[in-house]
Amino acid sequence: MQAELTIDHLTFSYGDREVIRDLSLTLPAGTFSLLIGPTGCGKSTLLKIMAGLYPKYGGQLTSGQVSLGGRSQAMMFQEAGEQFTMATPREEIIFAMENLGKSKTEFADRLKLASEFAEIDSLLDQKIVTMSGGEKQRVALAVLVAMDVDLFLLDEPFASVDPATRRFLIGRLAKLKEQGKTIIITDHLFDDYQGKVDGVYRFKGEQVDLLTKDEQALLLATEPIGLHFPLPENEPAAFVMKNFAIKQGRPLLEQRELAIPKGKVTLITGPNGSGKSSLFKAMTKLLDYQGSLTWEGKEVAKLKERTYFQHVAQIFQNAADQFMAITVKEELALSQKHASPYFTPEVLDQALADLDLADHMDQVVYSLSGGQKKKLQILLMLLSGQEVLLIDEPLSGLDQNSIEQVVQLLQKCQEKSGQTILLISHQFYGISTWCDYHLRLAGRELAFVQD
Repeated sequence: MQAELTIDHLTFSYGDREVIRDLSLTLPAGTFSLLIGPTGCGKSTLLKIMAGLYPKYGGQLTSGQVSLGGRSQAMMFQEAGEQFTMATPREEIIFAMENLGKSKTEFADRLKLASEFAEIDSLLDQKIVTMSGGEKQRVALAVLVAMDVDLFLLDEPFASVDPATRRFLIGRLAKLKEQGKTIIITDHLFDDYQGKVDGVYRFKGEQVDLLTKDEQALLLATEPIGLHFPLPENEPAAFVMKNFAIKQGRPLLEQRELAIPKGKVTLITGPNGSGKSSLFKAMTKLLDYQGSLTWEGKEVAKLKERTYFQHVAQIFQNAADQFMAITVKEELALSQKHASPYFTPEVLDQALADLDLADHMDQVVYSLSGGQKKKLQILLMLLSGQEVLLIDEPLSGLDQNSIEQVVQLLQKCQEKSGQTILLISHQFYGISTWCDYHLRLAGRELAFVQD
């Protein structure tokens, strides 16, 4: 019988701030466990301690200990791009096996097994930087499978993936459990886990409680959120596409004609890898396009960047990519130099309180939880006051309370300033009643839809 995983009276802090206090928890071996709880409660920190990343690379372990029962382990991050070293999946998998001292005779077999398990055969020689969030997560899973570890630690791995990819990955994790692996995952969305996980553990205050079978069944029995939107009619246009096309190694978008309404909030959906983020790259002059793309009647490709970016801004999928300073206070000071008139000192203080960031002003931004980073990132970009915001996965890594906080802030700012907002999201909680229109990308074409 395999030894249990035990956390014994664990206390961990960043500087003077305790993130985990006197935590004790026992997790059975060979099971699939889901950890849930509010943003910033310590779930990600616990996984990083179990993975051996903390306190080696950050924070202080004040007391207690973690025992993995001698198991080998590996971790999959919320932002998969943060854990890749090599250019392609094939190189990444081979690099991981070399670091583990695997013999070269094993490489071909492990590579084949891992790529087939995660269904990345067609991606093996594609540049990782060109992949969608869902494709990267499948590659990350393949790397862990190739390493043949006993314990899989996954921190919000589905925050930026489409529903089909999410279901596929959860199914693959359940398959790993059947093979005797131990799976521990954190998530804020609970659909698709029904019948897959063995236990759900809720972080609440300083305690972690195992939900009863009835509580677990009630939590996991979630209904999908329906989308219902009108179609735009004779709206003034912010962006217009004509014979517009983009590609990254392969054709992604071929749009004969489309007008995106001005001063409205438009949701953009579509499968991972369909070209949504690439569209934003074209709109922000980071990716060449064919045909015509105009903003306010001017061809985007011909506009000077300095002028254009005074009006158009993008909120990246990975919050850390947007930070330029060290602490929360310093980031806010930078953004306040060109702040929107809407953000008076009183409005900013209220926003910080509403987002539960007011007590983190002196904290290093990179030590914030994933959800706290996302909330800070969105606030910083709203402070800048551009009339067009392109927002890529603004709700990833947020619990329901944090989603409501962020959507309320976005809604207030948009109503006051009349901003044009384009929003890519695979998470629909909280935004289905906020967005004005819905654009779906399928078959290399965007179309307004009602559901």
